[in-house]
Amino acid sequence: MRWLFVPMRLVVAGILAAMPGGIACADIVVLKSGGRIVGEPVVDPQAAGDVVTLQTLPGVIVSVPQSEIAEHIRQKPAELEYEKIRSRYPDTVEGQWELAEWCRERNLPQQREVHLRRILELDPDNVRVRAILGYTKVNGEWKTREEVMREQGYVLYKGRWMLPQEVQLLEEKEMRQASERDWLQRIRRMVARLDSDPAAVEQLQNIREAVAVKALLKVLSEERRDPVRLLLVQAISRIDSPEAKRAMAVLAVEDPVEEIRLACLKSLADSKFPESVPYFIGRLRDRNNVIVNRAAAALKAMGDKTAVPALIDALVTTHRIVLPPAQSGSIGATFSRSSDGRSATGLSSGGNQPRVIRRQVPNRDVLEALAELTGQNFGYEPDVWKRWYAQERHRAALDSTRSQ
Repeated sequence: MRWLFVPMRLVVAGILAAMPGGIACADIVVLKSGGRIVGEPVVDPQAAGDVVTLQTLPGVIVSVPQSEIAEHIRQKPAELEYEKIRSRYPDTVEGQWELAEWCRERNLPQQREVHLRRILELDPDNVRVRAILGYTKVNGEWKTREEVMREQGYVLYKGRWMLPQEVQLLEEKEMRQASERDWLQRIRRMVARLDSDPAAVEQLQNIREAVAVKALLKVLSEERRDPVRLLLVQAISRIDSPEAKRAMAVLAVEDPVEEIRLACLKSLADSKFPESVPYFIGRLRDRNNVIVNRAAAALKAMGDKTAVPALIDALVTTHRIVLPPAQSGSIGATFSRSSDGRSATGLSSGGNQPRVIRRQVPNRDVLEALAELTGQNFGYEPDVWKRWYAQERHRAALDSTRSQ
């Protein structure tokens, strides 16, 4: 038998047998016209075109054209059973609680909440249900956590309660990260075209956006060609931002290529970045003697005399040196290299384990920086330097007192 519902243009396509093993699931088809059809999905060999076919009642098959469907909802077996049994429970606190528990045991959270909220309509002060639904009593009034948080000025953002200011900072951070990822792709493309497209060099030279610094540093760390690395450093040096200047200071002491270190120092000296001198002074205490001397050279380039006391302290530094194992039962001189490339000597006897000794190392670049900044040269004699510096400070204090 076939039925034709003209207003909905629905075709009842005939009578088909039910699926083997009973109903496994049911679908809900919400029509654009506002109607709803509930039934078991079946395959209708007679149906033509793009349709959804449901068995709504024994012997009744409905084929619905996709063009008439607003939403197609597939139900679980538990949802089907729920539709059958829900009317059996009385509309009382006890009946609704039993039905809510039935839903909980079958993992139907939305249906469970419907009945829990019905309990509150019947018994507004039901403490157990209030707790389940997340209510707390505030000044004698039941409120959800959401209501409490919103009253305190919080907003729900990506599943977390946050202050509006925190949301703004987080959104700004996300926007910055997205922009940094975009710059990373763009700069990588520029570098890839350097050998074939002269315009790529100009594009690198024209970068002025502070948000590009992180991407430039990332590409710099990946690049192995020194000329290209120098181009990237020059691009960073043209960006007027604290992040760019801090990066230049780090490169000025840590980059292995002297030409790049010098380019960084020139940029910092020209810009007079205030954080440079304190940073280089801090690096005078580095455990690596090479870094100590590079930091001294950087302070010499900056020309800031406030670095003199720290340079005096770094004139001779102590470093750990590993001596190779001596031949068993022998005593002899061993030669090793300190971290700045200078040779060190020591005596070792017996054993086959390397030994670690501590050795004082005079730092040539530190002495040169002191000589440049003070016009004096007392060699590698920290005590002499300290006496001279104390006298200079005393003389300056006297001059200041007389001029008042």
